[in-house]
Amino acid sequence: MVCSQCGAAAERCEHCGAGVCARRFCVELHEAACAAVSALPSGPQPSPITYAKPVSRKRKERNPEAERALAEQLMLTIDHHRQAGRAALLAGDLDSAYDELWAARQLEPDLDRLGADALAQLPADWEIETDLTPLARALAARQHPRAADAWRRVLDDRPARSVQAEAAEWLASDAQKHGQRRLSLRILHAANQLGRTTRPETFHRLYREAGLDPARMFQLYLTASRLDTGTARAMDLRDPLTQAIWSDQDVRWWLRDSATASSSHAGEHQAEALGRARDLSITKRDHGWLALAEGDYAAGPLGVRTLGRSVRAGCADPADEELFVRIRLSYEAAAEKLPDVAWPWYRLAELLAWAGFEQAATEHLEQAEGRSLGPSERTSRAAVRALVQVGLNHGAASLPVLMPMRPFPTELFGPSLIRRLRHR
Repeated sequence: MVCSQCGAAAERCEHCGAGVCARRFCVELHEAACAAVSALPSGPQPSPITYAKPVSRKRKERNPEAERALAEQLMLTIDHHRQAGRAALLAGDLDSAYDELWAARQLEPDLDRLGADALAQLPADWEIETDLTPLARALAARQHPRAADAWRRVLDDRPARSVQAEAAEWLASDAQKHGQRRLSLRILHAANQLGRTTRPETFHRLYREAGLDPARMFQLYLTASRLDTGTARAMDLRDPLTQAIWSDQDVRWWLRDSATASSSHAGEHQAEALGRARDLSITKRDHGWLALAEGDYAAGPLGVRTLGRSVRAGCADPADEELFVRIRLSYEAAAEKLPDVAWPWYRLAELLAWAGFEQAATEHLEQAEGRSLGPSERTSRAAVRALVQVGLNHGAASLPVLMPMRPFPTELFGPSLIRRLRHR
């Protein structure tokens, strides 16, 4: 051990544990330091740390015999409720049929929690789920007060599309009878997506009866289809038919209160808004604006940059190639139906520029420069032009303006007076 003062050979101090040699100067310094250290109050002694040994829980062993007995008991109970419910349905006692069949339906999930050995004891022709569709149809034919609840419980099981369309049509009619015009409109839009076609003129009439302007709603739906979930939530975008925050609203339209449900996924409000806009489009110009929005929705909020690069590099998979063709056809359809609008030409030029078709992109850019962007001419012209130029330079140039998202037409507009006079 060495001295803490001079570094010579030393002995260990019993009080402070430091090293001190036999020199007088080192001894005096050490005694002064040791006395000062000894005068300090002693701190709290740290409590010893004890580690609890984790207790390994033994896995509860399944009892096959008990599970088989429970499965047999559940099967008998479910079968009893089914027979009682169907007998009541044939006898016309709809309330008893509703109670019995729904009781059978609620017991069926208990069978799924049992083991495979227990489920193997079920008969081969055992009905896995109780079909509530005949009950809902019977209740609807009698205009029973519980018909709406029956159809909603049928829809919770996600039946075939034809059954969903039938339920949507009945629920829309029921909401219309009870004065819930806007809820009826939402259900009618869902029925349209399921194959029960309603004419756009009928939608326009129903929107006016509900106190909504169809033209303004068409423009709102096109705007909502371009806003992602975060942007829509930040802008407090609300569904005009339910007044709920659209991005947080449950897409299960048959729920009584879809605003408080929590099974929505990112981007579902965009698809719903685009479908509603499709149902409201009547004129050729409406179809053009719709085609432009469909191309933007397919491209996503970040545009066609990544997709175009993969196509240019030749490493795009078949799904990406199909998406590229679909976006291009949407923009070309929009350019055909909106001959005076520059938006689809700029979109086409940007798409083809990133994909490596420079000559075609330059031609489309020239076409776009001679057309109008409508009310957003001053704010959007430089931005959409810069997006095309960056694509033509293969990303070597940077955008002059920091844009949080791709510009899009926020207001729909018609042809200018000069263009209308030319066509006369």
